[in-house]
Amino acid sequence: MLQAKIESLLARALEGAGWPADIAYKVTLSPRKEYGDFATNLAVAGARQLKRNPLELAAELAGRLKALDGGELTEKIEIVKPGFINFFLKDSLIQNSIAEVIRQDHAWGQAVPAGRQGARGKGQEEKILLEFVSANPTGPLHVGHGRWAVIGDNIGRLLKAAGYQVAAEFYINNVGTQVETLEASVRAVRAGQPVPEGGYGGTYIKDVEGETRAEMLEFLLAQQRQVLESVKVNFDRWFFESELHEQNKVRGAVDKLRGLGLTFEEGGALWFKSQALGDDKNRVLVRDDGRPTYFAADIAYHLDKFERGFDRLIDIWGTDHHGYVGRLKAALKALGQPVEKLEIIIGQLVTLYRGDEPIRMSKRTGEMITLQEVVEETGADATRFFFSATDVNSHLDFDLELAKNKSADNPVYYLQYGHARICSILRKAEEGQGSRVKGHVGTTLVVVPEDLSGLTDPAERELMLKLLAWPRLVEEAAQARQPHRVTEYGKELAILFHHFYERCRVLGNPARLTLADASRIVLRNVLELLGISAPETM
Repeated sequence: MLQAKIESLLARALEGAGWPADIAYKVTLSPRKEYGDFATNLAVAGARQLKRNPLELAAELAGRLKALDGGELTEKIEIVKPGFINFFLKDSLIQNSIAEVIRQDHAWGQAVPAGRQGARGKGQEEKILLEFVSANPTGPLHVGHGRWAVIGDNIGRLLKAAGYQVAAEFYINNVGTQVETLEASVRAVRAGQPVPEGGYGGTYIKDVEGETRAEMLEFLLAQQRQVLESVKVNFDRWFFESELHEQNKVRGAVDKLRGLGLTFEEGGALWFKSQALGDDKNRVLVRDDGRPTYFAADIAYHLDKFERGFDRLIDIWGTDHHGYVGRLKAALKALGQPVEKLEIIIGQLVTLYRGDEPIRMSKRTGEMITLQEVVEETGADATRFFFSATDVNSHLDFDLELAKNKSADNPVYYLQYGHARICSILRKAEEGQGSRVKGHVGTTLVVVPEDLSGLTDPAERELMLKLLAWPRLVEEAAQARQPHRVTEYGKELAILFHHFYERCRVLGNPARLTLADASRIVLRNVLELLGISAPETM
């Protein structure tokens, strides 16, 4: 909100100034209070292209900015070496903006302002298909699947908040060797025989129900759905690979590559000339027994995605699929698809700990630890928060003991406690100052006073700036596909609120009650965006 005002002022200052239109610059929160509230590197970035001294450019630009602003937004604008421009905002601008947080309530941080029915954000024209998890339907979900599920779901939530139209999809490989092996393994165990070589030997096999292969798969898929729903992960569509085969789309994709001269036969199999297109080796499309490979089905599946009219495809794959990226994009590009619209995120692994001790095996089964076991032990809220708290491109160390800890050391507990604490404060205010507080917890709680000029304490100013940064944070996290930025923001906001409350007496002060309620709204919105509950009592 405030950042957008600064950016608008900069855009006006550049109009007619003869600067190149493609200068890449940023407006960011200043790292230190003495540098103001916001800073821009515009003059530094422009100096490279204009071949001028950045300090001289900054001085010229600052003069234009001051004249255009006329003191409406800023108390002062200053320049510092090597050419940064710092903005010190007016107290009244920050103070009065807090009322907008309360007015928008649940919509604060969403692309669509409250009260504009039918409006959409700037991503309104872009339809995104988000595919994630897509685990094999032959066993329970492990913790890696869980992390990718939560991150995928949170990326979807972020994109929707930023105004995009998002459909979530789970792709099911229900055709081929692995499902045949599953059936053979189940039947062997039921007959008291060892599973076939390369079969599934997990203890879960003895519990699989169903007489036919399809029924066995449905049993396991129902379990996958159940555990995903327990962490609030849902899909708009479960897409079965068998649909592609039934509609001859896999054969059709292979025939298109053959028609382009991009295949050859060797050893009775049909190969894709992927090495000539940048892959490390050629890949089999059709085996020597005439059955298409999973790679051929993946090509057909992504062709189907593009044919469905999506503007962007986002896939989240496990780290073991890193090598598939180049070959899939090579095939799609050869088939005339806009591969620049296909974005593949490689999810990294998870290591579970209890304190300092890594956990290798499940105590229950002596095998891999499942997502269901983690959820049962730590709860859905902690599971979602910890899976989201680290960049998807980084390995995650998940401490189960910390996730269960009911103290400020546990970040999700700290955020939820912050929200509950504010609700308690506002309930006390309602009991003692009925004329200033209305409604009930869960809705707008305060009557916003006309005068918020008393919010001048440094702790109040820092908290207000943080609250007003939330909409831009959502937008940037959505664009970067980085849910961990939301968890970091939430932790920082909770810390700032607790500092404000310990420093400033809130009860009996209408302006501070307003600030407390705005903090409640944003903390709740953070938790809701992460798919985590926002308790009113703890």
